[in-house]
Order: sequence, then structure tokens, then C-alpha cells
Amino acid sequence: MTRLVLFDIDLTLVTTHGAGRSAMTEAFRQLFGIDDSTRGISFDGRTDHAIFLETLARHGLATGNGAAYQQAVEGYLHHLPAVLRAKGGQVLPGVIDLLDALQREGIPVGLATGNMRRGARAKLSHFGLWERFAAGGFGDATADRSEVVAMAIAGLAAAAGVTADPAACIVIGDTPLDVEAAHRTGARALAVATGSHPVDALSASGAEWVLPGLAATGDLLRILRG
Repeated sequence: MTRLVLFDIDLTLVTTHGAGRSAMTEAFRQLFGIDDSTRGISFDGRTDHAIFLETLARHGLATGNGAAYQQAVEGYLHHLPAVLRAKGGQVLPGVIDLLDALQREGIPVGLATGNMRRGARAKLSHFGLWERFAAGGFGDATADRSEVVAMAIAGLAAAAGVTADPAACIVIGDTPLDVEAAHRTGARALAVATGSHPVDALSASGAEWVLPGLAATGDLLRILRG
């Protein structure tokens, strides 16, 4: 059985200091004349598809993937690179060392993220990480995070030339939604308290492993090899 490892992006691999929310807010301001469009809307662990649909519906702009949706998405993707540069952000502690160690071990790594593929590429390219991941599942067309994980498992298995076995997969993320999505697909979850959810909340979500972050490379490798 070949181990597969899938990573969330925001507040698991990197922090962008809210670049995604800011880029989306700016897109809505320029396109629709709406200030502070995302106030009160949760981004935590959700897919971009769900976030865009909720924001559009809240402002009476759309109820599906029509013209307003497409405009909002393209506006967001247009603004995102500049906002990333302005916000700065950083790769979280231990991430580079862990990715290097997984590469040395020959363990395939991919993405299971609520970000749209082009948004994920913009964020990770900003930090020089995009090419580190062989495949991924993205939040372009679904509000269901478990569908993202299922797509990621299939894509990474195909890239690695192995059977797509969810039981061989460990999903690493920072929210209870990451844990739930992993379990709904038959994968296991390693939760890190690098976002807004503390260790006790992540433990209560049912994650098989909960760590403060990704800095303990040796401990992580023992988990991810097993």
C-alpha cells in the first residue's frame, strides 16, 4: 500500500494574511459597487465555490454559476496576485522541511484545498511551492469538501501510478471540515492547530492525530509512513 499525503493550503501550509478575502472584497467593490461584501461570511475550511455562491446570493446578485458568478471569480483571480504581494504572508514553520523529507522518502504529496485551482496556484506560486505537489482536488465546482478530497485522492494516485485507495491517504488540515471530509472519503486526518481551531477542538472533531503545527518533522514522518 502506497501512502498518499494531501495538504490543505491556507493556515496549513501558508498564511496569506487574508489575501483571498481581500481580493474577493476588492473584486465585488469594483464589479458590483459593494463595499465589505464578505463581512460575516465564513471562509474557514469551505470551498471557494460555496463562498462565492453565498456572497452573491447575500447581495441579490445570483443563485447559480451564471454571468455574475463568472465575473466575480475572474475579478477575484485578477486581484489575487497583487494582494498576495501587498500582504506578504509566509510559509508556516516546518513546511519546507516536511516537504523535503517526504520527497526523500518517495511519498507522493498533493493538495486537498477549498481554493479554486487557479487561486491555489497563485497562492502557492507566490511562496515557491506550487511545483512541490503532484496533483490535487480543488474547490472550483463543489461546495462539498469531501468531493474535493475524493478528487485529490484519485488525482494523486494517478500521478503516482498507484491504486486510489482512500485508506492509504492521510489528509492534513487545520479545520474540523478537513477532518470531516477526510473521514467521509475513507481517509484519515492529521489536524494542525495553525489556524483558528485549537488542539482540543480538533481532537473533538475526531482527527486521528492532532499536532500544534508541522515543525516536528521526525514525529510527522513516523505518522505519515505508517
